[in-house]
Amino acid sequence: MFLRPNTDRASFIQTYLGARGVDCAVIGVEGKRHIYVKLPRQGYDATFRVKTIIAHYDIVAQSPGANDNSSSVFCLMDFAARLVHFKGVHNCRIFFTDGEELGSCGVAEQGAFSLASTMQKCGIRDEDIYVFDCVGRGTVPLLGLNVLPPGAPASFAKKFNALKQGVVGIFSSLGLNWVNLPMPYSDNAGFLANGFPAVAITMLPDSEAQNYMAALQAEPDLLRYVQNKDVPPNKTAALHDLLPYTWRLMHTDGDDLASLTPQSFGIIARILDAIALRKTM
Repeated sequence: MFLRPNTDRASFIQTYLGARGVDCAVIGVEGKRHIYVKLPRQGYDATFRVKTIIAHYDIVAQSPGANDNSSSVFCLMDFAARLVHFKGVHNCRIFFTDGEELGSCGVAEQGAFSLASTMQKCGIRDEDIYVFDCVGRGTVPLLGLNVLPPGAPASFAKKFNALKQGVVGIFSSLGLNWVNLPMPYSDNAGFLANGFPAVAITMLPDSEAQNYMAALQAEPDLLRYVQNKDVPPNKTAALHDLLPYTWRLMHTDGDDLASLTPQSFGIIARILDAIALRKTM
C-alpha cells in the first residue's frame, strides 16, 4: 500500500507507528510535513550528544519509490518500535522528512534545509545527524563522501570527522564490507549547510560498489555529475550509464518492490541498533 501512487505517505507512517506503540507528530515547516517520532523520555541523557536519524518519505510522481526512499522509511519505523522498549539511554531522535526530492533544484530547496534552519533557530545545535537513503539493495554500506561547506570552522570539521569515524567504527565492529564514496544529494546536504555534522548512508550490491569506485577513478567528470554540477552536455548520457544500476533505477518505474534485496534490511537494522548504543560527549 505504501508504494501506491495515491497513498498519503505521512498518514501511513503515523498509522504504522501508532499500531506499534510509537507516538509521533507532524511538524509543518515552509509547506513541508515532517514527522517527528516522540520516544519515551527515559531514553535520553543530556550528558551525551543527541543522534538525529533521518529518512525522507517523499517520492517523485513517476516512481513507486521502493528503494528511494521507502526502504529507509520502513527501517526507521521498525527501529523506532525497538527504541520504545530500549533498556537504557539511546539519545536518538527520529525524523521522517518531506521535500528531499526537491534537492536537485539546490540544497536550499530541500525540506531538510528548512528543518535544519528551524532547529538552529530554536537553539538545537549540538547534534549528530545520520541520514539513511536508498538502503534496500545490496550488502555494502556506502558512507557518503562529503565536502564540508567553504570556510567551515575547525571546530565543525572536528565534530564532522568524529561523526564520520564513529560510523566507520560501527561498520568495522559489525564486520561489514563498506565503502566511502560520493553519492547523490540527500538530506545531509541541508544539515551540513546549516552547520550540523551530518553523514549519509546508503547501500549497494558489492559488484556495483566496486564498478562505481573504478569508474570514479577512470572518469573525472563522474564526480561532478554525481554532485549535480555542470558537465559537458555531450557526456551526460555516458556519465549516467556509469552510475551504479541501483541509482539508475531511482525516479523510474523500475524502483519497485521486486528490485529490493531482503538481506539489506537486516544489515541496516544492525547499523541502527549500533548507533543507538553509541555514546559521545
